[in-house]
Amino acid sequence: MGLFDLPAPLFDGVDRGMASVMPPTLRLIVWALLAAVGTMMLYKLFSPQARIGAAKRDARAARQRLNAFDGDFADAGPLIRDQFVTAFRQLGLVVPGTILAILPLLCLLLWAETHYGQALPPTGQSPAIITQPAGFDARWDDSISPPHIRVAGPTGQSTPIADIRMVAPVGVVTQKPWWHWLAANPLGYLPDDSPLEQVIIELPERHYLGFGPGWMRSWLAIFIPVMFIVSLAMYKWLRIE
Repeated sequence: MGLFDLPAPLFDGVDRGMASVMPPTLRLIVWALLAAVGTMMLYKLFSPQARIGAAKRDARAARQRLNAFDGDFADAGPLIRDQFVTAFRQLGLVVPGTILAILPLLCLLLWAETHYGQALPPTGQSPAIITQPAGFDARWDDSISPPHIRVAGPTGQSTPIADIRMVAPVGVVTQKPWWHWLAANPLGYLPDDSPLEQVIIELPERHYLGFGPGWMRSWLAIFIPVMFIVSLAMYKWLRIE
């Protein structure tokens, strides 16, 4: 389990509780509301609002002085410098709070992609499996639960290469990347000395809207617009700098 995966059990428990009274689409709307409110509240808590407000006013004043300047370009150096200094001061005040506020959001997005992004195919239906490099014999076995992907050497050879337990609807398995401690693959990883570099499983996408192209029916098509609208409303309502 990676660092960003630590809240996943909490998200699972809350989602199971909501599932008893809400369909998936409504649960996505609730998650987007919580993400927007939580992110904006955390940003306001962790950022120096008074100093950011003062920095914004200084930056605005510097821009106005530069725009009003009507002399030679060579004489505008101090005004240009003041504009950059005030702009970077404002940026330096905003960035730390922004990073702290979005960390819980990253945890939620990673969890939601696994929980709401794809699904395991119905029993008896095998998804397409692509190996990199190509030429390995990869087979889907759903005679047991959870299903397994068994990878052997090139067709005609029976040497086992990998046995992947599909404990979650995740569409790719690779060798362990350097950032695995941040977000771990619930399916695990291929051995570092494996001739296989990657296994791609073309799992069916979950759809939550009954119209439009496939990309517009995914969970992000609901989550992102709701979160954006609520975040903008929170920004105005709380007068966040």
